[in-house]
Amino acid sequence: MPRGERPLGPEDTALLRFAGDLRRLRDQAGKPSYRELARRANYSPTALSDAAGGRKLPSLALTLAFVRACEADPAPWTKRWRELAAEHALPLHPNAPYPGTEPFGEHDAKRYFGREYLVEQVVESVRARPLTVLVGASGSGRTSLLAAGIKPALEDAVVITPKGNALEGLAHTLAEIFENTTPEQLSAEFRQDPDHLRLRIRQHRPGLTLLVDDFEQVLDQQDFVAALTRCPHVVVAVRADHRDRCHEKGLDGNEIVIEPMSADQLRRAITEPAAKIGATVETAVIARLVADAANQHALPLVQQALTETWRRKRGMTLSQSGFEEAGGIEHVVARAADAFFDSLSEDGRRAARGVFLRLISVQRNGIVQRRTRRLDIEPHLLDLLAKARLVTLTEDGAELTHDAVLRWPRLTVWIDEERDNLRTHEQLVTAIELWEASDRDPLALYRGARLRKAKELGDFLTVHERRFVDISIRRETRRSTALIAVMAVLVALVPGTVIYALANERKISQLYDRELGGKAISESSALMEQRRPYADKYALVGYKVNPSAEAEKVLRLANAVTRGIPFTGTPADNADVLVAPRGELAAVTDEDGTDRMWSLDEDSAVPGKRFFDRHRVVKLAERRVVTKDPADQEHLWAVNDANDLTYLAPLPDRFRTLDISPDGSRIVGKIGGAVVPGLPTPDASERSMLLDLGDPRRPRELPMPVRNPETVALSQDGRELATSVWDPASGNSTIEFWRIGGTYEPAAPALVQPVYVRSLTYSSDGRWLAVEHSPESIVEVWQRVPSGAPVLRATLNSVMRTGARVTFSDDGRVAVVRDNIFEVQQLYTSGRQADRLVYVSGHGQSMRAVYRSQYQDFLVRSGGRDPELLPYDLDSARIIKRMCEKDGARLTDSEWVKSFGEVERVEVC
Repeated sequence: MPRGERPLGPEDTALLRFAGDLRRLRDQAGKPSYRELARRANYSPTALSDAAGGRKLPSLALTLAFVRACEADPAPWTKRWRELAAEHALPLHPNAPYPGTEPFGEHDAKRYFGREYLVEQVVESVRARPLTVLVGASGSGRTSLLAAGIKPALEDAVVITPKGNALEGLAHTLAEIFENTTPEQLSAEFRQDPDHLRLRIRQHRPGLTLLVDDFEQVLDQQDFVAALTRCPHVVVAVRADHRDRCHEKGLDGNEIVIEPMSADQLRRAITEPAAKIGATVETAVIARLVADAANQHALPLVQQALTETWRRKRGMTLSQSGFEEAGGIEHVVARAADAFFDSLSEDGRRAARGVFLRLISVQRNGIVQRRTRRLDIEPHLLDLLAKARLVTLTEDGAELTHDAVLRWPRLTVWIDEERDNLRTHEQLVTAIELWEASDRDPLALYRGARLRKAKELGDFLTVHERRFVDISIRRETRRSTALIAVMAVLVALVPGTVIYALANERKISQLYDRELGGKAISESSALMEQRRPYADKYALVGYKVNPSAEAEKVLRLANAVTRGIPFTGTPADNADVLVAPRGELAAVTDEDGTDRMWSLDEDSAVPGKRFFDRHRVVKLAERRVVTKDPADQEHLWAVNDANDLTYLAPLPDRFRTLDISPDGSRIVGKIGGAVVPGLPTPDASERSMLLDLGDPRRPRELPMPVRNPETVALSQDGRELATSVWDPASGNSTIEFWRIGGTYEPAAPALVQPVYVRSLTYSSDGRWLAVEHSPESIVEVWQRVPSGAPVLRATLNSVMRTGARVTFSDDGRVAVVRDNIFEVQQLYTSGRQADRLVYVSGHGQSMRAVYRSQYQDFLVRSGGRDPELLPYDLDSARIIKRMCEKDGARLTDSEWVKSFGEVERVEVC
């Protein structure tokens, strides 16, 4: 008989209550034995028993495995575990490498990294100009930059944070560093004559630089501003939304904008502080934070996530498991949002709810996105939201700080409640943009059903939007009054005429729109086939006149074809094209069979250097390229940009690269004879090899967990390897996930497929895995669950049975290229079937689609022989806005008459 569980005793602590509830969860599941639970959870019986023992807090992965084995919902247990873990987390050591919720101070200068170039800019500006104005969005790190970056870099500087009476505060600060003065004496002098500040500095500290933080708080204190701007060396930091006020005050100093940290800068800000105290950060944590926060004003969120990970460190390592237990940026945001919302009154909560909903947009495909808007609300509420790091205030307005805010549970509920109003509002915003782009043409105003729905938005509307609705209402009223007068005359003259006319007016209008729209779409399609310009202009006319699904499809395609990126000059016809993971570089085959690197911009390509003679690119990653010479020997290169190619080393003899991690840190391949793609190889002497590129000139072989898998894939950071082994006897493929470190550990339960697996593809964030079957070329998309079994979310089939090349975007979309067919589907984690967003034939061919997050589009190989890339944007509203902004949307009068005769012109912007 198995020994019974140790009684918990009184559940008078949170930990004991947690353990007791785990036991009750097991009872509700029929009280399976721990041996049976172990079989379901892929953990040992002892570990599961200890999890419900109440002596220590189990790991998050073990807790969720226990919950899933009892067939319960893991979401509430995740939230509860994190709340309990926060109580049991280690206190923050004084020598912790990250400041957490506080900005960096002067004593933190030795661990302040990533802003070196910006500090140099400011120091040079101080030497050249009396006044330097630092402009940065909220959350851009202005306070840290002044205290930990600029002050230590200057020979003599003092940081001033004015509050209340700024002159008195300045006097108190300077009295501490000036000899033989008192705050009262200095304050009286400064009030009497602002020029006394300059004289005092000349008398006591001629080289002193004043660093003024939060300068926007005192812009209205004219005496302080006047005194400050007469000093020889001043740096003021201003929040970006107050930039215009600075210009109004005549502050004409050298302006420097604090841009978001790039990926490399953010990587240094993460790793260098830890390295200073002998700690390390696992690559998976770095990759996740860089992917989440690079080029965004999210530094405070990164610092808080790192601090929470530090509390859960393993030895001196900030591990991926500790990061996941802390919840990353998403948990930081959720906790801050809950605390902020709970601190508000009922009126404050209603106002905050309105702010959150105004800062999102719901696209046609249902995807929720952040948006930047100027809000006419109480400034104090915006300041509080910015201080809580939930809203970022920029020169263009307010925006939610991070996509993680969109996943805050309260906000997701509000979005579901207001989804219809949000869609209506998104349409209204687009209409206003088009109205203004058309010089406020009255024909672009709202009327009819659209106007009635817009009037119902109420508090959703800003002053600017309400003005548009009011103008539309007045115009509608004038039109209605005129129509009533005409109807009265017609009724008196010809009874029944008006009723008949009104009954047929809508039908005639619909027929007219359908005919004109169809003609415009046909013209656009013909121009695309002939590869002639203006296809997108005609497609836009067709879409505006008759906005059907087919018209939207043609608009997207015409826009992609018009914006096509050609490789002019030397490339051969039908050349191979490989694009780097972020879409910034491409390798294209020249006419002599040698590959050349090209630099890609939004709509153009610039040629760079070539590889060695007859070298062809096999794999292209971030800063790493694998080429193959005419003798089939593979070689490793460093590629920093299209004109910076460095040969590193040959790869082992007979080595064939199967995959390279997108960050270029690891390569997996096979040594042996060539195999037919998609079919199991019978070569028993063949073996797989994994190479670490930490020292790229001397790749280091790592042990493989499986000797010779048929299919392999590396995660974004090279820290996880997926392998597929085919068993001919059973007809099954076993997919296993391995965490690569000093040893191999399973990263998730194995996945058994009753087919041969042709290919595996990770998403950049590791949340999705695409599994392609052979020979049917069916693609299954599995959601990765931390330490849990993958969950099937989509099955993508096609009439084409050729190999599929799969790419994921960073917003839950998957793109598949089969021969010349390109399709994109939206994935869901709720069990809802994936939605097909795009299905286009004639595009694809020799490369997989590449998602460009900076432009929010997919790069796809054109279907012709010429090596051309099509930037495929799925957001029709963004396409129209771009065309109208560039004045590339309107057909000329001659073009219109030639295509449509004397039909009244349709204004598209």
